[in-house]
Amino acid sequence: MMTTTTKEDILIEALPYIQRYEGKTFVIKYGGAAMTDLDLQESFAKDVTLLKKIGINIIIVHGGGKAITDLSGKLGLETRFHNGHRYTDSETLSSVVMTLVGTTNKDIVRLINRNGGSAVGLSGMDGGLLRARKFLFNGIDLGFVGEVESVNTKFIELLLSNGSIPVIAPVGVGADGEMYNINADLAAASIASALNAEKLFYMTDTEGILIDGELIPTLTSDKAKQYIAAGTIAGGMVPKVQTSFDAIEKGVKKVHIINGTALHSILLEIFTNVGVGTQIIKSEKPAQPIPRVREKKEDFLDFSELTRQGLYELFHLADKLRKELELRPLAGKSISLIFQKPSLRTRISFEVGIAQLGGIPIVLNNETIGLGVRESAHDVAKVLSRYNDAIIARVFDHSLLTDLASNASVPVVNALSDLLHPCQILADVYTLYEQNLLRPGMKIVFIGDGNNVANSWIEFAGIFPMHFVLAAPEGFEPDPSIMQKAIAAGISTIEILRNPVEAARNADVLYTDVWTSMGQEEEKSKRIAAFEGFTISEDLLQIASPECVVMHCLPAHRGEEITDEAITGVQSVIFEQAENRLHIQKALLCSLFGADEGLQLRRFPADATTEYEKTTTTIPA
Repeated sequence: MMTTTTKEDILIEALPYIQRYEGKTFVIKYGGAAMTDLDLQESFAKDVTLLKKIGINIIIVHGGGKAITDLSGKLGLETRFHNGHRYTDSETLSSVVMTLVGTTNKDIVRLINRNGGSAVGLSGMDGGLLRARKFLFNGIDLGFVGEVESVNTKFIELLLSNGSIPVIAPVGVGADGEMYNINADLAAASIASALNAEKLFYMTDTEGILIDGELIPTLTSDKAKQYIAAGTIAGGMVPKVQTSFDAIEKGVKKVHIINGTALHSILLEIFTNVGVGTQIIKSEKPAQPIPRVREKKEDFLDFSELTRQGLYELFHLADKLRKELELRPLAGKSISLIFQKPSLRTRISFEVGIAQLGGIPIVLNNETIGLGVRESAHDVAKVLSRYNDAIIARVFDHSLLTDLASNASVPVVNALSDLLHPCQILADVYTLYEQNLLRPGMKIVFIGDGNNVANSWIEFAGIFPMHFVLAAPEGFEPDPSIMQKAIAAGISTIEILRNPVEAARNADVLYTDVWTSMGQEEEKSKRIAAFEGFTISEDLLQIASPECVVMHCLPAHRGEEITDEAITGVQSVIFEQAENRLHIQKALLCSLFGADEGLQLRRFPADATTEYEKTTTTIPA
């Protein structure tokens, strides 16, 4: 049975790909055993329906060679091939049309629709979808065999905009009205090229491209040409690979040759980091090397070294990394993750992020190393610096972090301490930026305990101008030294109020955290009593700005610091915050390593007003 952790890993790994490909166009050439095995047919129908449901435009071009051969045999027709192309006389053409257009096409449509899709069956003749001309293979006349001259993309785009999945039989029509049988691989490539498709898939009866019996996960055009010239790629795979080259040259981003005899092979190829087949690309981006070793290692324990300029550069880097998942700027780097406290978002976001960047995450729980008990922070820092390229730590006592940073020769990142949680706030402000809500002068209202998250918000107010209000009962104030430093910066208004209703008035953001954090369980009843009336609810939202968003760093104690309705309501961006831990932390790691300098980033002058700041509100000190 699949464990919960495994399911979480799968979903988290798939999420960036789902976001990346929403609205993109995939063309799938469907053929081979996948069309004849009942289980594979069902799997394929479910896969393409799912892809369409999550916002990917799907176009299917199908073959049907075996069915054509079977029908031709029953009709007493001779079947002839020349280099993989079927010789098609007038009688064979009738067999092709009857099979592809009349039977196979409708079976595929019926199966997809039965599984919840909205498929529309077509042939290349419908609406002038595929304008064809006679195809001569090396000067040899193959009868009524054609090649695509043009594609009616407007017709296809109309169907896609209506939520349909076009299922296309590769029979085209010439300028003189003559019908032509078109090789399904060539038809799929022509359609993908005309639409500048993101991906073109060829479903075959092999794993992909095999070299000396080994699957090649990624193959560049130049390397594939070398293999063909050497005879390493041979037989029926040659025209498929050559067709892939042509499609890429004409605008298709990637071509995938995958095993159609494996269940859900399309989903595995699209939504996993490893994939299951061979992808053919124009040229492979090399792993981005670290361009130089910095003279002084940089830690990230708090916001003391962060500037507004640096903040915008992190945003830009996060945007780039979430779109270009093939970049591997941390290739060859290993990073230790120390967890004194249990973790979901922090652990998964860092572990997945490091792996996506090409690095190796090494997770160490408290039982493994006994930080500060079994071994001192000094010794742990010295040892891990010799094994790893960075240390990320989630600890109780903030002094353990400062001890690690003082003694490590590699960057140390604060993934949470009892004093500060800067990675969470980076994700929060990145979420506001992503929602076009981050602007100078905005009112951030934190309702709850003056804990590590509140401290980091106050620290952030020392570098970004805002009106920050903490609504908390007496005895639950933030760290006074952090307050004093932020106030001394003189760019934000910072208040502590005792009345959450007064605090929430005209708020742009209502933010909360649990009232009882890990390690404070004995104080739970006392804290619940003290925070009575401090729950973020629909009533409190009515007092805030109409555009106010609700934020929570999670985990949440529903019904205590926040109601179910506030968490799941339209004003909530809570789960966007959780996702953005992944993206902004990837950018942070690249920045600490100096890898950002090899990624062609935009630099923001320190005194420049950027497009991220739409207003110039002045905040009184």
